[in-house]
Amino acid sequence: MKLWLKVSLIALILVVLATGTCSLIMLIRSGENSLSLAVQNTLTNQQVRAASWSTAMASELDSQYTSVAKRSLARYLIAKFAESTTILLSGEDVIYNNTTIDPAEYLPITAETQQYVVEKIDGRSILLAGSRVAVDGTDYQLYVVSDVTSVYAGVETMAYQFALVNACVIALAGGVLILLLRAVLKPIQTLQKSTAYLAGGVYDQRIELQQDDEIGELATDFNRMADAVETHVLALKEEVERRTLFMSALTHEMKTPVTGISGNAQTLLGTKMTEEEREDALLGINRECLRMERLSQTLLQLIVLKQGADLARTRVSVSDLLESVRDSAAELLRQRGLTLLIDNEMDTLSVEPDLMTSLLLNLIDNAGKASRPGNTIELIARGHTISVVDHGCGMPPEELDKITQPFYRIDRSRARAAGGIGLGLALVEEIARLHEARLEFVSAPGEGTTVKVVFSHAS
Repeated sequence: MKLWLKVSLIALILVVLATGTCSLIMLIRSGENSLSLAVQNTLTNQQVRAASWSTAMASELDSQYTSVAKRSLARYLIAKFAESTTILLSGEDVIYNNTTIDPAEYLPITAETQQYVVEKIDGRSILLAGSRVAVDGTDYQLYVVSDVTSVYAGVETMAYQFALVNACVIALAGGVLILLLRAVLKPIQTLQKSTAYLAGGVYDQRIELQQDDEIGELATDFNRMADAVETHVLALKEEVERRTLFMSALTHEMKTPVTGISGNAQTLLGTKMTEEEREDALLGINRECLRMERLSQTLLQLIVLKQGADLARTRVSVSDLLESVRDSAAELLRQRGLTLLIDNEMDTLSVEPDLMTSLLLNLIDNAGKASRPGNTIELIARGHTISVVDHGCGMPPEELDKITQPFYRIDRSRARAAGGIGLGLALVEEIARLHEARLEFVSAPGEGTTVKVVFSHAS
């Protein structure tokens, strides 16, 4: 069932209840007022007739009258002063009654006060009003009969009229409600269509509604949601494209070590070689295997970090961390004839030790590739910053924004000769991001490079 139809039905039910309740209250009040007026008129009429008759009886009676004479006088006077709807009784003696009603059956007078009753007699609503009248020691009961059928008929007619009016009001209100609700809720159809577009993959669909109400706010929120979805989808597409390019570049990078391994293996299998030549070939295979291992491990680390996994940090001593880095880099530095100097003024850091060690080792490895034998690399920890400083060849300023891109290398021939694969700084940047830190590069050709890892807080 459509929303506008549901709301229309609910509104119509409320209208029916409201108009029906009001009509019923008005009908009851009107009926009560009409009946109360008829009762009051009949009571007044009965009271006047009783007073007139009793006064006439008292003035005409004589002590010489016998009971028969009294009865005849009473009948004469009641016929003179009363109408055909008047009834006079004395006990069980019916003195005057031109109706077919026995009033004592419906309204026995049991008190001195005036009484009345409404009864259904012969299909008509009859109002009986009566009182006790005492004249010269004789008790009489004087009744007035009033047909109030018309009062009830009027109430019934009014009920039919109210029902007809209510039906017209409900029909008119229903039609107006349906038209208004369809007009008011029409923007929801626009929202529905836009939602269907979004579900179908059309992410640039927006709703143009300038309404200062809840529907307008809903449209604004929908547009915000669509913006967020479109941004997220574009980000996913870019991530997919990045990973595709990443894997393509990796495949390209692995061709060289695979070719070297294959060539050396074929040489070992198909060529007679001296012991020294065989050792050189095996060393070449080993070197390329190590290179592939580094390549695959670095790629795996990058992929895991890009997935945004939670990083479990612990507070570690910076002094212990830097000494661990020194031990891990010792052989690499020895082979290159370099010296590492540590200058530490920091106390502790909240980090993941293995990843932070990997970050610093990559920076030292890059510094070693840019340095000449005999140079010194400085590892400095001060304030919120850990810096790796080399005094090597340096980099031109225009290259600094590109060096963290995967597989990017400024001097490809030098990097390949040094065993570089162009992933080190990309990995460093990811590790720094996960530690809420940023990288800063200061470099100039021929003057060396300083890489700073600036933490948002450190203590």
